[in-house]
Amino acid sequence: MGADLCLGFSPGKVLDDVRQLSSCIIGAGNPTGNMAHEAVLAVEMHLLQRGWPVGEALGALPNVQKALGLGRPTCREALIMLEARGLLTVRRGPGGGVFVAAPTADEVVGAILMYLTISGASLECIQEFRLQVWRMITEAAIDRGVGALPNAANAGEWGFAVDLARQVGNPAMALAAQIAEMLVRACEGRSAPAHDARLERALEASDIRRAFATLDDLASPMDQVAPLLALQAMERKFGSGHKSAMALAARMMREMIHRPEKLEAEWETAERLGYTGPVVRQARRILQDFGVVRCQRGRKGALWGQPISPAAVIRLLAPYLIANGVSARDNGDAAFYLASSAASLAAKRTSEGPGVPVKLLPSFEQSISLIDLFRVENLLLELGGNPLLAIMVRSLGLANFRTDGTPLAPAVSAEIAAFNRRILRAIERGDIEAAGALARSKAHVMRRPEDKIRTLA
Repeated sequence: MGADLCLGFSPGKVLDDVRQLSSCIIGAGNPTGNMAHEAVLAVEMHLLQRGWPVGEALGALPNVQKALGLGRPTCREALIMLEARGLLTVRRGPGGGVFVAAPTADEVVGAILMYLTISGASLECIQEFRLQVWRMITEAAIDRGVGALPNAANAGEWGFAVDLARQVGNPAMALAAQIAEMLVRACEGRSAPAHDARLERALEASDIRRAFATLDDLASPMDQVAPLLALQAMERKFGSGHKSAMALAARMMREMIHRPEKLEAEWETAERLGYTGPVVRQARRILQDFGVVRCQRGRKGALWGQPISPAAVIRLLAPYLIANGVSARDNGDAAFYLASSAASLAAKRTSEGPGVPVKLLPSFEQSISLIDLFRVENLLLELGGNPLLAIMVRSLGLANFRTDGTPLAPAVSAEIAAFNRRILRAIERGDIEAAGALARSKAHVMRRPEDKIRTLA
């Protein structure tokens, strides 16, 4: 059975429209021409469209190699990358083969922290992201008439927002809140409380302004030296077992920050730090996924590069969401709330100072493609100025990439494009309320045909 399943995921069988749409959501550039990377993307698209069936056997190693249409060294390279990221498990010997796996929350958070560190993002974005997630869940609770937090006996370990999201009935929101909380705790920020009497009263009264003011009070500043501390925490957390490649990647990242001119050969790193060759190779591939390392042939085998996008994190977070059984509808609801908050943040940044110049969209005389719409959604997320918000929304969109459907009708596409132009004008004016209200209205339009189309991020 596994061998038959493999036949759909060779690089040559990934349709051009699938490749273009997924690349637009992820933010990945054009194909590199590297067959191992192409194979990794092909396997990911195959598993995304099949709902990421964790535990399923894809076949024995020779069958997987044949299905991918690759030589043994290239196939081995692709499997190293997929295994290093926790997406596949390779078992050797009788009963072995290639099996579908999924990243853990710890691995997702570790990848996010690495991205924030190498991209130079301020740790304020973590606090802001958690606050926006709190607001999303609180607004959803008021919209759905969920009037109170769980009682003390039912309180979980991740604070009020995760528990409230579960009462709302949206696991995508709960996972977003848990990831936000894990990021704050990894950076030694103040944990979210299990309860807050003021918030409970605001929820009972369905008073969203009072609820948001309470959430603002519960948020707290973060230590600005936390990125390196977070990487050290990752080393301790992933220091043994199958996650040791992530620990080594964090160690190499810290060393790169202090000695950017130094990059050892793999055997030198293994000898100096006491890791095995396969673990060093996996750590290199993790860094390669972020664009920090560019692998090449020769004595060194790699060069330091520069990260160009959060694609590696998005490609990890989306399988995590799917593997946790989040539905397309729940993903879509969370994405719409967070995308609307990004529009408000963009306008807020303009109102507080010289905002980023916004290029207004041209009018479309013909029907607008899904690619056009995704590109504008990405632009709006970038204008929001919070990389975590953009990563979460785009990951939710990629998780919904498996949803079958037909393209938007031309009339709906034009209506969404018109909303986008108005949102961009509101951002240029620094009109926070208008930007948010327009974004929410657009979300309602995008929900209308949701039984016929792929949900958009």
